Amino acid sequence: MPDVIIRRMMEKDLMEVVNIENRAFSDPWSYESFKSDLNNEMALPIVAIYNDQVVGYSSIYVAADEMQLGNFAVSPDHRKMGIGKLMMDEMLKLAAQCKSGKIFLEVRESNTPAISIYSSYGFRAVGKRNVYYRNPVENAIIMVKEL
Repeated sequence: MPDVIIRRMMEKDLMEVVNIENRAFSDPWSYESFKSDLNNEMALPIVAIYNDQVVGYSSIYVAADEMQLGNFAVSPDHRKMGIGKLMMDEMLKLAAQCKSGKIFLEVRESNTPAISIYSSYGFRAVGKRNVYYRNPVENAIIMVKEL
């Protein structure tokens, strides 16, 4: 596994985050969306740094005793190196620090690799959001992990 640092996202990371976002998703979040998370008390945005470069990120939100994984991506050039696992492990540490009882996320119905990874972390499907995604239009599977 490479020497990767996981830390809070900072404004200087945003261009690299948006670049990964645009490569990873057909309906990407905007620069402004990520920037607003930097000042949002409920947001815990993190990045994975490898060789002084952002190679992954996650947008995490905390409300009461629940956590929501809003976005999660690893650069296509750095996948299958264990970076996603490091970020998931960090998210679970943050959940424990925040005393979260559950973590929720939505994932595209067709994204079987992501569903498989989330399932390996103990997330289970608990529902569906019809026509949740656009570009292309698709349902979302709601998954939860109880801590």
